[in-house]
Amino acid sequence: MIRCSRGAFIGCLLALLLASCSSEDEQVTGSQKYYFLEALNQVEAGGSRLQSPNLDRQSMNEALAKLDQGLRLAFEVEREFLDGLDLRLGKNFERYFVRGVENYRLGIEAGDEQQQREGLRLLSKWAEFWQAEQAAIRARLEPG
Repeated sequence: MIRCSRGAFIGCLLALLLASCSSEDEQVTGSQKYYFLEALNQVEAGGSRLQSPNLDRQSMNEALAKLDQGLRLAFEVEREFLDGLDLRLGKNFERYFVRGVENYRLGIEAGDEQQQREGLRLLSKWAEFWQAEQAAIRARLEPG
């Protein structure tokens, strides 16, 4: 049995705790990054597919499934994570992206063109923000 002083033991214990917290923070950050970027990718893919001419029922269902998946992922993104990247990102993501996708998706489901237009208006606001800030935010997501 190895013996060490109480102070050394507590120091080792604190070092292990800090290391595990750092590892957990990296895992949380990695998950949040995935949820955020994949939400954007899924919604973009679904939206692009919905813009296709001659959209058949199967293609429409696949596109709507992508929107739904993107929305599910968007709900997993924590505001604090986004605010850490850019103070406006969390608010704009919720206000324009999430609410835009929700309105557009529900408008399609209900056949409500006004709700679809409101969703598209909000998504347009998101696109305006994202286009201007995307490079800086992606650089913070991929340091080094």
